Amino acid sequence: MTQEMTSILRREEQITLYLRGLFERFGFRKYRMGKFEDYDLYLENKNFLKSPHIITFHDLDGHVRALKPDVTLSIAKNTHATKSSSEKFYYLENVYRLDKPSGGYREISQLGLECIGALGLIPTYEVLALAQKTLAAISENRRMQLSHMGFLLSLLDGLGIAPAARASLLECIRGKNIHELKQQAESAGITPAAAGLLITAADLCGDFRETLARARTIAITQAMTDALDELSSVYALLEAAGEAGNLVLDFSLVNDIDYYDGVVFQGYVEGVPRAVLTGGYYGNLMKKFGRDLDAIGFAVYLNELNLLFRNQQRTDADAVILYDDSADLTALVKAADALTSSGVRVRLEKNIPADLRFTTLYRFENGMLQEVTRNA
Repeated sequence: MTQEMTSILRREEQITLYLRGLFERFGFRKYRMGKFEDYDLYLENKNFLKSPHIITFHDLDGHVRALKPDVTLSIAKNTHATKSSSEKFYYLENVYRLDKPSGGYREISQLGLECIGALGLIPTYEVLALAQKTLAAISENRRMQLSHMGFLLSLLDGLGIAPAARASLLECIRGKNIHELKQQAESAGITPAAAGLLITAADLCGDFRETLARARTIAITQAMTDALDELSSVYALLEAAGEAGNLVLDFSLVNDIDYYDGVVFQGYVEGVPRAVLTGGYYGNLMKKFGRDLDAIGFAVYLNELNLLFRNQQRTDADAVILYDDSADLTALVKAADALTSSGVRVRLEKNIPADLRFTTLYRFENGMLQEVTRNA
């Protein structure tokens, strides 16, 4: 597709096309799914979803179906990956979720990718590198937060913290709520020394190398050290490839422990208050489907790009040509063709439509175009 062909697309459409090509070049193939899925899939994995509210209906066969609120669950359920044969998918799909601010359901456009199989360092690097390239395609002003669920989970194990107390403690760490974290630790009967390690972990955020060094000072288990070693190794690859810029190590980044058990990450761009990209390693989810496989991926929320580019909205037309019933139509279309052939987007109108955004206004008179005004 030539630059001339893509130049007429909105900025978010250009980004989507670019990223699809990028993912293809890294060996990911397009995954296609229908709008509906068995409701049981989502009912059994509600904690994995952003919202428990799902649009359902009864199919003619009596089964309860759902408008898909997620793509990863469907890929994880239906993958043919094995220990000896991995699968790499990307997708461009709409999902349907409850929008809390409006109180209604929204159709959300997602672009993402998943890598499933017996994965190692290279697939993890590739996914993180593609996440970095994705953010770079969206904005120069970007930031990636990176963490590892194994570090925190092993810390909880090493401190002997009961499973019942973990969810509230991790929520405090996620919100960097130190005061509440202290209270929750005290209520759970955790010693002041152990609570101090949790507080230190919640505050581990900043420059990658400096934060990694600080994290090693509280690594009380081999699994914590292994998690830090994995982060260090993948960072070295990202750095060698020039993809380590704008990357922050932040151990307060916590995903659901029932599903995520490895590297997790979020991407932000200036101008959007929420993460535009989220991802991570979800081996625990694969285990829920009875598959002992590795899996890592991320999703980009394309609807958020509308917020980013709302002040960069293009006009509906570069030029509007006004004509009346007396116009020589042959000469009119020739004049319009001359403009469109040079890449100008043209609207032929007898009157200017309400709310039409355009740059240049012409009036076609005496077989010629006369520029009237500019309305950029």
